[in-house]
Amino acid sequence: MSRLSSRLLWLAAPVVLGTSVLAATSQKAAPKNPLALSFKTPSAVRGASLAGSCAGCHGKTGVSTKADVPSLAGQIPNYTQFQLAAFRAKLRPSNVMHQVAAKLSDQDIADLSAYYAAQAVGPAWKAEPAARARGQKLFVAGDPARNVIACAVCHGANGRGLNANHIASVTNLPPQYALAVLKEFHEAPSFGGIVPPETMRIALKPLTDRDLRDVATYISSMK
Repeated sequence: MSRLSSRLLWLAAPVVLGTSVLAATSQKAAPKNPLALSFKTPSAVRGASLAGSCAGCHGKTGVSTKADVPSLAGQIPNYTQFQLAAFRAKLRPSNVMHQVAAKLSDQDIADLSAYYAAQAVGPAWKAEPAARARGQKLFVAGDPARNVIACAVCHGANGRGLNANHIASVTNLPPQYALAVLKEFHEAPSFGGIVPPETMRIALKPLTDRDLRDVATYISSMK
């Protein structure tokens, strides 16, 4: 599997290595799955006390003001937990996040994820009206004539995802970050049938560069 494919696997497939990233191994002799977290009931209050060091990049309460840095506010907790675990295990590339996540315990990860999930999604980013309208049509209805699947089928009409299925929220993602992720999936090789990332790859494959920009414009400006 290529480095690009590996990176996107962690972006889109938090259920690949087990039925749940929350289930710790029951066999003491077996090596610990680095993505399996063990923690007590998550505390958003404690998470708030840990989030100060994240604000410099991801913004106050997790609302990013940088077009190329993802917002964390309103993200489903299962998804944030998995991403932080993947960064800590150095399975998802990012030298900065490797250093940050290395300092986090399983409980820290759970508490941070609970805190950010409880925060209000940030304001819509400014968008060019025509591009936004085209992106909205693709997001909501797809384009059956070109075999384009509507994004709303999985992410929901409001883009907020589904925690039970580990489907990420995409509402008001910063535009440059959103476009970069969409392009990576679009250009990725096959994931060998692994359902979550393969679904993204297949769904985005028929889209043109303009389509990708339009979808990124729409999801960054959702209201």
